[in-house]
Parts: sequence; structure tokens; C-alpha cells
Amino acid sequence: MENYIKFIAKAWKDFIEEGYLNSAVRPEIAESWQRCKNYEVDPLNGRGNSILTGSSIAYRLEENEDLISIAKPVVKSLYDIVAGSGFVIMLVDKEGYVIESLGDRKILKRADKLKFVVGSLWTEREVGTNAIGTALYLDKPIQTIGAEHYGVKQHSWTCSAAPIHNEDGDVVGCINMSGNYYDAHLHTLGIVTVAAHAIETQFDLTISNKLMNTTFDSVTEGMIVLDNKLNIKKINDKALNILNMKSEKAIKLNITSIIHNVDFKNILNGRADNCNDIECDFYVEGSRIKCLISVLAMKVKNKIIGIVITFRECKYYHKLVKKVMGYTASYKFDHIVTANSKMKEIIKFAKKAARSECNILIEGESGTGKELLAQSIHNYSDRCEGPFVAINCSSIPRELVESELFGYEKGAFTGALKQGKPGKFELADGGTIFLDEVGELPLDIQSKLLRVLDNNKITRVGGTYEKQLNVRVIGATNRVLKDEIKKKNFRSDLYYRLSVMNIKTVPLRERKEDIDLLIKYFMEELNSKNLCKKKVAEKAYIEKIKAYDWPGNVRELRNVIERDYYLSEDKMVPLDYLEKEVYEKNVSSNQVNISVLPMDVLEKENIENALEKCNGNILKAAKSLNISRSTMYRKMKKYGIKSVSK
Repeated sequence: MENYIKFIAKAWKDFIEEGYLNSAVRPEIAESWQRCKNYEVDPLNGRGNSILTGSSIAYRLEENEDLISIAKPVVKSLYDIVAGSGFVIMLVDKEGYVIESLGDRKILKRADKLKFVVGSLWTEREVGTNAIGTALYLDKPIQTIGAEHYGVKQHSWTCSAAPIHNEDGDVVGCINMSGNYYDAHLHTLGIVTVAAHAIETQFDLTISNKLMNTTFDSVTEGMIVLDNKLNIKKINDKALNILNMKSEKAIKLNITSIIHNVDFKNILNGRADNCNDIECDFYVEGSRIKCLISVLAMKVKNKIIGIVITFRECKYYHKLVKKVMGYTASYKFDHIVTANSKMKEIIKFAKKAARSECNILIEGESGTGKELLAQSIHNYSDRCEGPFVAINCSSIPRELVESELFGYEKGAFTGALKQGKPGKFELADGGTIFLDEVGELPLDIQSKLLRVLDNNKITRVGGTYEKQLNVRVIGATNRVLKDEIKKKNFRSDLYYRLSVMNIKTVPLRERKEDIDLLIKYFMEELNSKNLCKKKVAEKAYIEKIKAYDWPGNVRELRNVIERDYYLSEDKMVPLDYLEKEVYEKNVSSNQVNISVLPMDVLEKENIENALEKCNGNILKAAKSLNISRSTMYRKMKKYGIKSVSK
């Protein structure tokens, strides 16, 4: 998290001061920053500006009376869970006005300085990128951390917000949880989303004497109520469903026999703190059920009278957060464009492999579509409803590889999150993990990966017990791993365990018949984005494309087509520098170095070359560039080019 905080702070500074937008910034955040810039929001502020008072706030509260009455119990329950943890919970109406606030005194004081109070307006247009305004704009749950906020005054905060809908699907408000940026955790977003869903389920309920009981049984989390002797007094339907038990049997359970790592007795006598969002196992009738739980001591007049346990299966939170974070596979086999017989055989084999539970290794040159194949396999498999987690093994610092893959427990090392962190394997539970550039893994990590492949169990860094997972592993590499084995850079046992199903992709130079199809596909994509003007690729252009060996494969082809598309007028025309550097076949080398020059320089040079070839005849030069004479004169004036027809 520390590294991310530093990264996003620099990215924000670069955007504000220089207008440069780092491509690694999350799309939701990047797009929001751009909107805020267009709104002319002051990035050096971030405090609430519009605050309702008197009759205005009274009218606003009255207008949202139903939302407040329905949401209040959920907000209170949520606050009871996070009380003392430095978070404030806000209920917001559909316009972005705060209508309810609940939090510890210290955090409320901080919120007050930010004018983050009841009656304040927290839209993007008003205060810049923030979880509330952005969630309402996107109509989806979102978490904002540190400098992801557009206003600098919010950079010390982390906020998680989820929109609330009525039974018709219309947004009626938003629930938000805010605290210190260093307390940011993905589970927070999951909890807020669950709370929003819990509020939504209340809209079709009649407020009556049965409301509390109905709420207890309809809440989307499992809930167990204990008395001061640790007897189970009440258990809701969701809890019974998770534990797969009948109510009569569940009531008789000894809580300490089914939950081992929570100190209930010391929580009751006040010598231990409440537990918030900790991973814990329920041991029930020989089964182990992994859950995320919170344990709250219930107090009446400062006397502890019992305990409330709320929990949900970890796989639910993982699935929810993965969806929000984009851990999904976009491509299917239908997206693979080919007429090549070898590629068709590969697709046929990959479909068979997808239906199995075997590990898969995809080998091939860079740019040949290894991840496309991996995503297609996932979407064709029985795991298609589960997460698809991709990780580039070459991009992880060596000292972080183990914790990134397998996670870590609290206190595992200096700087570790106090609640620990799940690794990519845990996040991929029930789905597929894609290990791109697997050949770059250090040897010591390779041995641990081998163990995971053998038994599907992982142990977190600093952990003492193994976690059983259900993960399918797909590896990919542009190295020849058998050669790496000979060089002692890759373990042979890992290679054979990973490559139960082995797929070798075909380079573009061996499937030249696909170039026509790929050009057509890319052109259709580009034309669909550029609705105002359609462009065409003529036969002469395609032939030049096909004459090149394409060492960068489909990725390089796509980049060149896109570049030519935006540099050409009606018809695709390769510029001179591309003629020399890209399209002319280099017999002596497989590497083509393309000079990267500013667009205006390239355009100026191209116009000058055209004029030279046409002996200064402006009309002929314009025709050769496939542009009008008026456009030619305009561009010549722009670049200060003078020419006299001969």
C-alpha cells in the first residue's frame, strides 16, 4: 500500500502540474480526474463548499425520510462493527448531500475541518474525485485512496462508497465509509457494498413491529448473538445457510468449539478488543468454512451483556472485490481472428484443455496472444463464473514475489498491513490465475509454486497453517523453458507439473494469411470509434504490410495499423519513415528499430517529401498524400513550408 500511495501521489502531481496522465492510474480515477479538470474544480482545495442550513437542510431531510428510516439500522450496525477503528459512516442522498453521519469523535472532528458534514454536497463537480461523487456518477461501488482524490485536502483519507437503489433500480442515495488513507483495505469496500445491498432489501419491507426480526433474518451477512455466558441466543437464516445447519442444532453449539482463534472470554470481560474484518475458520461437523468475521461486544450502560458475530464466506468478499477491481476475463475464443490451420488446431486443443482441470503452459513469442488464449480458456471452462487473476511475474520486485502470490499475515514484516493481506492465489480461489512470464520467477519461489500445484494449498508469509484453495493455474512465457532448465534457471519438476497441457502459439510470420483478416478486424474497430469518418485499407497498403516479417507479431501489427489510421486521411497511407523502418523487409535482422518522433515533425517531413517528389506541384503532392488542396495549403501555412510549382 505504501508504494501505491507514493505512486498515486506522483501521478496526481504530474496531472495537476503538467497535464500528464499516467496510464497506470485506474481508469475510473483517471476519467474522474479529467472530468474534474473540465469542471474547473480547484485541486488545491477539496473541502465542502455548498452546505445546506436551516429550512434547506430540514427540507432535504424530510424529502429523504424513507431512505433515512430504512438505512439508519444498517448504518448503526455498520458503525457498531467499526466503532473505535477511526472510520466515519455517511449516508448521502441521490443528489450527493450528506444526510446522516456516524463516527468516533476524533474522526468526526477531522471530517468537520473538511466540511464533510450533514448538509454538505459531495459531487465530483463540487469537491472533485471522491468515493461518494464518483460512485454516484458511475452508479457502482468504488474506493478512493489518498491522492486518488482530486482535491489535495482529501489526500489523507480513504473512502469506500456504494450507491443505493430502490426496487425499480433507480439510485436513491449512497453509503460511504471514510477514514485514514493508511487504513485502506479492499474488505472495506466489500462491507460498504453489502451494507448498500442490505439497505436496498429494506425498501420493499413495511416498517412495523416485525422490522427488527425481518432485518435480522434478511441481512446479507450471517449473524450470531451470544449472551454473557457465550450461549447462542439467536442465529439468522444467512448464518444457518453458510454453516449448513438447522436452527435447533445451531442454538446448541459451543461457540469456542467452532471458532478457535477469537478470544471471546476476554472480549466479554473487556480485556480484549473487538475484532473487525478478520479471516477466521468455522469448524462445523468436520468441515472448515473460511469466513471474514467481526466480533462486537454489546454494551448497556457500559456493561457488556453479550456479543454479536457478523460473518460472510471469504469467497463472497473475494468475488465482490474482484468484480469491482476488474479481475475478470474479457476475451473468448470467438475473438481470435485466424484462417491458419495451425491456429485452428491450437484453438481446438485449447477448448479441450479448458474443460479439464489440468494446469496449462502457453509458450510463444511476445505479441502472439498468450493472454488472449488464457482468458479464452478461462471463459470456456467451468470456472467462467469465478475470478480471472492475471499477474506479470517479471514486474514484481524479487523481495515481494512471495507475499504478492501467497499473501501475508498481520505483523509478518515491517510495513505489513495490520490485518494482513490475501495473495493473488487466494483472490483467484474458485477461478483461474494467469502467471504471465512465469519463466522469470526466482528459483526459491519456483519450489513453493510447485508445492501449490501439487496440493492446491498455500501458506501466507508469517502464517502457521495452510489454506485449501481451488485454483486453476495457467502459465505463459516467451522463453524456451527447456533451454532454461539446462541453464539451471528453471526447475524441471515445475515445468512438467505446469505443462500438463502445453500450447505453443504461432508467430505472425508463419500465418501470413491471417494478416488480411487482422487488418480488417482492426480497421472495423477503429472505424467504429471514429464515427465521423470511415477509412479504408487498399490492396497496395495490405501488400506492403504482408511483406514485413513482424517480429513483434500481432501486437506490433495492431500498433502500426492504429498509427497509420490516425496519420492518414481517407485511405491508409504509410508515411515515409514507416516505409523505411517498418514496411521494408529487413533480411539481415529480425529487429526493426522504429524512430519515435513527434507527430507534427513527422507530418511536416511527409509534406516536404511529397512536394519534393512532385517537383513542388502542390496539387499533385496533395493527391499523393490523399488530402484536399485546401488542407494542403493549411498545413503548409501551419509548418511554414513554402513551395513554388515548377
